Amino acid sequence: VKAFTLFVTHYPPLCELEQVYPEHVSNFHMAFLLNEPDITTDAGDGEVQPEFITFLYQLTKAAAGRSYGLNVARLADVPDPILHTASHKARELETMVNTRRKYKKLLSDLWSISDKSSLVKWLQSNS
Repeated sequence: VKAFTLFVTHYPPLCELEQVYPEHVSNFHMAFLLNEPDITTDAGDGEVQPEFITFLYQLTKAAAGRSYGLNVARLADVPDPILHTASHKARELETMVNTRRKYKKLLSDLWSISDKSSLVKWLQSNS
């Protein structure tokens, strides 16, 4: 068939390609079930443990809503200290990305304001 295939664990900008080129790009993920963990997800030191997940070995159309790379790492018997560090770093990165998105949206909203009354309304709603 000679189809170009790209496998990634989770990269949202690539998922957007399906919207731009729907006749050429499709997103799929492995179906899964999230299980209730036997232990609390908060390790007490601020570290969040990955959820317990069961992959169903069934390819499902659509991108996954979030990354489950840490869950795959747990299944591959990556040591817990590494999982905790990776979880902490992932949370830091997610916070940074969300902050950037927030500021980008604020700047975009501000840039589109063309009169004083709209600016006053925007300032009141964002203070």
